Amino acid sequence: MTPNYDKLTILRIAKYYYLDNLSQQEISDKENIHRSQISRILKLARDLGYVQIRICGPESYSSESLEKQVKDKTGLSEVYIAPSLTPQTEQEDSLYFFAARYLEELLSHSKKIGIGVGKTLYNVASQLSAQKLDERPDFYSVAGSSGTDNPYLQASVILDNFARPFNGRCHYNNFPICLDRNRMSQFDTNRYRELQEAYQNLDAVVLSIGGPFNVEYPYLEEFSRMERGVDIAEALKRPHGNLLGHVFYDGKEYLRLSDDYFISSMSLMLLEKTQNVICIACGKQKVGSIISAANNNYIKTLITDEPTARSILQRI
Repeated sequence: MTPNYDKLTILRIAKYYYLDNLSQQEISDKENIHRSQISRILKLARDLGYVQIRICGPESYSSESLEKQVKDKTGLSEVYIAPSLTPQTEQEDSLYFFAARYLEELLSHSKKIGIGVGKTLYNVASQLSAQKLDERPDFYSVAGSSGTDNPYLQASVILDNFARPFNGRCHYNNFPICLDRNRMSQFDTNRYRELQEAYQNLDAVVLSIGGPFNVEYPYLEEFSRMERGVDIAEALKRPHGNLLGHVFYDGKEYLRLSDDYFISSMSLMLLEKTQNVICIACGKQKVGSIISAANNNYIKTLITDEPTARSILQRI
């Protein structure tokens, strides 16, 4: 166990190691403290917040100009662009890594955080590091789940993975993404209403955005159960995107299901009213959806990669 060293000693040892580049043995000789204690004191300095380590992109990379151009063209409040540090085939890995770094800062003061679903969020969650916060935040699933065998579409899995590094409390949406009103009990109805009320008080929402669907995509498993109502295949022929399971078009139009069915996720109307909605997305197939979501004010902050950002500028 580390002895009760005074704060100045802890700071001085941290300076020797992190700023003066002394080895732990050199610090041990200088301070007359056993070497085994030096590593513990350095850990204590990090735990107390005396040492704060940030991982930044290479100095040669600057995205400020590109970020500003995308902000100006889309009307988004903030844009963050991950540097291209890997081969094109692995570019998504760079986005996952840097998106996690951005989120660690963007969510540091949020107390109630909504989390969506999708491959991007699943992989970003795996890149988050443990955070030291004064208060435990609450994390809410803002989307229902789809199917049983795709981890990217299991809201509870992704919620747990996001909450764990923040030592957060989890509040689950255990409904399928598409619900049949006629099969809901009064208990289900009450629980759904409580979720929707909780969504109105979120400080931040983190989601990804989907490009155009095709009718074979497994995300539509729940939609295929509908015996009557809209023609899904016909509706998906129009240019569209999807947020939390909502299929949306330009001009704040969206796919309206038959009266017996509805989407269990946070509504598009509420996304529009929420001030801090962070979207993480990349890929040319998603460019139109990103632009439309920004125009509809469903998303306010975008985290993307350089090729996607340039494609957005070319499209607008």
